[in-house]
Order: sequence, then structure tokens, then C-alpha cells
Amino acid sequence: MSSPSLSPVYLDYNATTPLAPEVITAISSSLATQWGNPSSGYQSGKVAAEAVKEGRRKVAEMIGASSEEITFTSGGTESNHLAIWSALASYRDCLTKHVVTSRPPCPPSGPTCHPVTSNIPHIVTSNIEHCAVTLPLQTLEKEGLCTVTYVPVVPGAGRWTVQSVLNAVTQDTCLVTLMLANNETGILQPVKELFTALKQDPPKTRSPLMLHTDAAQAIGKLRVNAQELRADLLTIVGHKFYGPRIGALYHRADPSVRVTPMFYGGGQESGVRPGSENTPMIVGLGVACQLVSDNLARYEGQMRTVRDHLRDQLIRNFELVTSDEPVSLQAGQICWRYVDRFMLPNTLSVRFGGCRGAELLALCREDVEASTGAACHTGGGVSTTLVNSFLWGEAGAAETVRLSVGRDTSKEDVERVVRAIKKAVEQKK
Repeated sequence: MSSPSLSPVYLDYNATTPLAPEVITAISSSLATQWGNPSSGYQSGKVAAEAVKEGRRKVAEMIGASSEEITFTSGGTESNHLAIWSALASYRDCLTKHVVTSRPPCPPSGPTCHPVTSNIPHIVTSNIEHCAVTLPLQTLEKEGLCTVTYVPVVPGAGRWTVQSVLNAVTQDTCLVTLMLANNETGILQPVKELFTALKQDPPKTRSPLMLHTDAAQAIGKLRVNAQELRADLLTIVGHKFYGPRIGALYHRADPSVRVTPMFYGGGQESGVRPGSENTPMIVGLGVACQLVSDNLARYEGQMRTVRDHLRDQLIRNFELVTSDEPVSLQAGQICWRYVDRFMLPNTLSVRFGGCRGAELLALCREDVEASTGAACHTGGGVSTTLVNSFLWGEAGAAETVRLSVGRDTSKEDVERVVRAIKKAVEQKK
């Protein structure tokens, strides 16, 4: 379908991104010159420690935080686990010390004014979260270590409502953890509105209520500021914005937000995340963050322009079905849930009628590299996120392909992709 000399067009930037050239240069230089142990007191250690300090400063600056609010981790999965672990530890600590922030007991006469506590920590999340959140929560719940409420998104909208999350909070809720932008649909969630409501009128809970957002998909595509979001905890993932495969956890500098280590060792990262720091990768992450801080408007504009061109090319080459109803699409028809102000600037989740997404991508693998959903779900069944977000049911979800452009994707690239997909669909007729 394509010339042997041409590589496939990569349209899976929500899965991962290549290292920016500036990041490669910084990592290479650090490997050669900043190899010392940052914990050592002699010269080579001090050079490495200064590099780690500078990397931390750049990460913090990108999200409007201070350096002491950043802890480096191995990636998004660890950051999410650390947020969950810390909230559970805070609840247990408050329970042990009898530090209760709830209302006084209900009066002996009259109706109950608030639910009776269970003495088991409770977590609120949604039914479209990344598996790095849902799987640990399901495991903890199965082991009886917490209870979890999975707030559903509105089918067809792909967004939960602020009120539905507020209604889920109980006296035992210690954590609200919700992604800022969905990795499969590209739909933005009203995290800022929710967290603002919870900060302005905090519910009465037995332990401090921590507010966590996984911002993996939003950083590098949209402005993400921890202070504006009113987040207590925020997950940062380097490889989603042209950085290395490490991450960080932002934790608000507030006595009520205590990060508890999941494992113990040398006391690095202020004792929160022990283990000798990976200096070159931290340096690379810092450079990637600096690029976002300096160029976000340009990156966002470029991706939005090319994504919109992709949309327009699909409309010109296929029959767009605009109904959200769970109809059966024919080969040559497409459908999507597209509202620009609630979408990432780089993402289109497209349903192609008459062909399963995996089969369609296999037919045009010489021209395009894309996916049917999250990389961690590859090889599994139909994405529950797509089923929960749209009205198409499992059949429609199975026909859906995620196309996500990057900073350097061109209009010519997406035109080639559309031609390849059109040819593949015609083969299926």
C-alpha cells in the first residue's frame, strides 16, 4: 500500500512520544559528565546533585509548583500508586490517633444527619480511569483494605459530572482520584471545577481528603497548573511529552498532604522515594518540561491544526454519521463524539463502520501506526472506557481507532493515513 522506502506514519502519540532532540542531547551529556552519586559529598556527587536539583526546578516550574513539591518516580504507574498509598496511610494514621475531622455525633433525637462511619478508607474514582489506577484500587478493594466508588461518566458525553462525584464522597473518603484527560477518547474531565468545589466547601471527613489527578495525557498538550487545578497530588509522565520514561508526583506543600513511602532504603527524595536518583533521566525530564514551558502555545496550535485537518480529510473521504445512537454503521461510514472545547488538541477517537479497529489497522500497517485504545490494553478485549464513554455498545467500541497526532505530524502525513484507511475499508466491502 505504500512505497517500501516510506516508514509508517506514527499516530499513537497518546501511547508514547519520541525523545525530543534537546532531551537526547541532555541525557547523553549527563551520562558522560554527571555520573556521580547525588548523595555523595565529594565533587562528582555534588555535580550530579546540582543536576537533579535543576531538573526538579524545571518540572516544578512547568506546573506552577515549587521544587520541594516534586518527587521523582519511575513513571506514571508508580506516581499513581504513591498517591493512593499515601491517602490510605493518612486515613489509617488519623484513625489510630483518633484525629477525626467529621461533624460531631448526631443528636440523640431526630433523624441521622450524616452516615455512620465504617472505619474503612473510601476512595472515589471514575469508570474511565487508566489501569494504573483501576487495577490497584480493585486489588485493594478485593483485599478489604478500602472501598471504592466508581462514578460513571455520562454515556455519549464521556465526562462525569461534578455533582455525581460530590454525591459519592462519604465521611470515610480519603482520596478522590480522577484523570485530567482521557487517554483513549481524548475527552477532558471537569477536574478543576470539582476540586475547586471541594476546596471551597470541604466535606466533613475523618481524615484529610486528598485530591489527585493523573495529568499524563494533558501535560504538553494543554496548560496544566497545579495551583489552578487546586490539586493536592498530580501525576507527571515524561514519555507522554517527548521526555524519558520516568515520572514525578506533585504533592502540595501542606500539612494535610503527607506522602508516605511505599518502600524504604537510603532516604533519597526526602525519604519519600528511596533509591539512587537516575540523574541522566531526571536531567532529560527537566529539559522536556522546559520545552513545554517555553513552547506550549506553539505545540498546542500545531497539533490542533493537524488534528482538525485529519478530521476534515475523514469527512471528505467517508460518510460521517452524526447520531450518537447505537446504530450499526456500514463500511465507508464513520462516527465520533467530537466537541472541541472538551477535547485534547491532538486526539480523534473514530469509529469505522464495517471493520474491527484491530483488523483495519492490520490492513494499513505499512502506512500507519495507531491503536484501538490504551497500550496497556493491547491484546485484550473491547475497551471498557469506550463502552462507558459512548453509546455505541461493544460492537461500536470494537470498530473504534484512536488517532493521536504529535508536534511534528504534518498535513501530508494525515492525508496519507486517510488514503490508506480508505483503501483498507474498500477492501473490506
